[in-house]
Amino acid sequence: MVEAEHRILVVDDEPVIRKLLARMLERANFTVDQAVDGLDGLKHLSDDAGLRLVISDLRMPNCGGLEFVRRATAEFRRDFEFILLTGDGDKSDAIEALRLGVREFLDKPVGRDDLESAVQKAQERLLERDREQERVRKLELENISKSETLDVVTRKLGGAEQEMIDRLSLISQYRDIETAEHCVRVGLYSQLLADMVGLDMQTQRTIRLAGILHDIGKVGVPDEVLLKEGPLTDTEFDIMKRHTETGFAMLNASGNPVLEQAAIIARYHHEKWEGTGYCNGLSGEEIPIVARIVSIADVYDALRSSRRYKPPYDHKEAVSIITKGDGRTTPEMFDPHLLQLFAEHNSRFASIFDSMPDQIV
Repeated sequence: MVEAEHRILVVDDEPVIRKLLARMLERANFTVDQAVDGLDGLKHLSDDAGLRLVISDLRMPNCGGLEFVRRATAEFRRDFEFILLTGDGDKSDAIEALRLGVREFLDKPVGRDDLESAVQKAQERLLERDREQERVRKLELENISKSETLDVVTRKLGGAEQEMIDRLSLISQYRDIETAEHCVRVGLYSQLLADMVGLDMQTQRTIRLAGILHDIGKVGVPDEVLLKEGPLTDTEFDIMKRHTETGFAMLNASGNPVLEQAAIIARYHHEKWEGTGYCNGLSGEEIPIVARIVSIADVYDALRSSRRYKPPYDHKEAVSIITKGDGRTTPEMFDPHLLQLFAEHNSRFASIFDSMPDQIV
């Protein structure tokens, strides 16, 4: 059962304001933690993984509100709701705060009604996202438990198939440690899109397992290319592109339907709807539907994840890049029907990402 948040962290360098906010929140039945600045706030978040609802002043010494929000979301990858306290002249920071995911702003001095209203809205957003995550997880379990056909392949291998997939994905993960959860999330997004487009339940399960292995061919990319800090040269990019054919060669002709789908995905998931992808330059429906699905899933998760050559984008930015383009990525790259489904249901992708953050190793 998903419950509303009733714990809140108040971050403000002015003791009088901090204590006043705490008193008002405690009267509204909140348990309140207090931090004296952004650095202290980060320590509270590090010490207590259950803190997700935060009120912070914008102007503070040592670590101001924007820097606090930026570091908190980057370091903990938790599903936060931030409320920022602003004064005269602070409105210019609102755009940057919105970029960071802040949705509530309160002018000082803060009134009790405004405070309770902002906190209630933040509670509702957290509650809605939690419910969506729970719904996705329940759907996953129901899909497995209710289908009589889903386990045909698993029975064939006596339950060894999932372990084999897990071990193969671990090989890929150890070769690109920054994205340890990436391949698993791509499989879950892919199953979600397959469900939306109307593919049968067995195909949904197959694409989830096969999608996990989409980048297995990276095991054949030299470390100096795969682990390079910064952008690749044209020659290095040509080497990187070979991972699609390497993955296909590793997985093809196995006789196992999941691995056969995985081979197709590995080979074609960098093809683009308008024909400018690699390695075969396919376009439109020439690209297998499973690869078109994984293509959107892969790009979304890559945008959300930290890379050696870029910081992570938040959900809103990632959706904008995929649906509107950013110069390097254009909407024409993707199957238009799948793109429309992604645009309409993008919050479900965010729920999967937030429920399975990258592990720090």
